[in-house]
Amino acid sequence: MQQKTISREIVISGIGQHKGTENTVILKPASVDSGIVFKIGGKEYLYNIENVFGETGYTCVGQKDGRNLKTVEHLISTLNGLGIDNLIVETESEEVPICDGSAVKFVEEIEKAGLKLQNAPKKAIKILKKVNYTDEKGDVSIEPSDAGNLTLDVMIDYSGVKPIGIQKIKIDLDEDNYKNLISPARTYARMSDVEFLHSKGLCLGATLKSGIAVDEEKVINPEGLRFKDEFVRHKVLDAVGDLYLLGHYIIGYYKNSKGGHFHNNQLVRAVLSDKSNYEIVEI
Repeated sequence: MQQKTISREIVISGIGQHKGTENTVILKPASVDSGIVFKIGGKEYLYNIENVFGETGYTCVGQKDGRNLKTVEHLISTLNGLGIDNLIVETESEEVPICDGSAVKFVEEIEKAGLKLQNAPKKAIKILKKVNYTDEKGDVSIEPSDAGNLTLDVMIDYSGVKPIGIQKIKIDLDEDNYKNLISPARTYARMSDVEFLHSKGLCLGATLKSGIAVDEEKVINPEGLRFKDEFVRHKVLDAVGDLYLLGHYIIGYYKNSKGGHFHNNQLVRAVLSDKSNYEIVEI
């Protein structure tokens, strides 16, 4: 396998989930072994644990107490799902466009531009020992796998919310599975939570066009769901993005029981804290 970047520059614009303002990101090809680099207001940040932090419900790149780019998770998920190793993300904005709450827009724009194979072998992080992170809200782990790729085994529990309930899925990450089975799954929230946040001047870009809204009994969106288990598929989409913080294609078996962005971030930090947990291999 060879490393990949994109064939040409891509411009993506749209409303941000939190401020509800117009935002633009420019995706640019990058050289071999450069990784995913964010240029925010002219300053560069490699997508790694030193430059990435999580807020409630979303992930940021940059300075926690300074300039940063919010809601990067769906874009990063796309890069991992399509096997893109090297890319520059350039912006003057504060948020990545939320689009329709899924990764479809990013997939479509990257496919229009095309992918470029690079003259260097692809690298992978191979998990050698089981590592987990657990707290009172969720449990996530990653362990060795003989499958040669990343398998994601995810469960969510919204027992008191009828349209969601308990959902489970297990899926291998490859380009076709990502495009067809994961990338269309939209983010979601309870309508009462969205209305409360709007009343506080928060989450102003959240509408029925940027995700799924539910109440205790039904899905509010008139078009309904794209998959019966769209909610847990979106958790997979988020995890594919969060785990790319490991820096490479991943060979391992990931399990998630009710965990979110914070749990995944802590799991990545736990893996990287001990070099005996993994090895970097060429594939």
